[in-house]
Amino acid sequence: MLVLKFGGTSVGSVENMTHVKNIINDGTKKVVVLSAMSGTTNTLVEISEHIRLKE
Repeated sequence: MLVLKFGGTSVGSVENMTHVKNIINDGTKKVVVLSAMSGTTNTLVEISEHIRLKE
């Protein structure tokens, strides 16, 4: 079984997403795992900290 994981800078721009799409759509069966785009996790942490401080 082929498992591919993409995240961070590999999905951080349209150009990189297009490259990932080409890898995924090569005609072979695989499991693909995608995580947040670059910077998204940090932004979500910052938002949660702001919400926590307001409670």
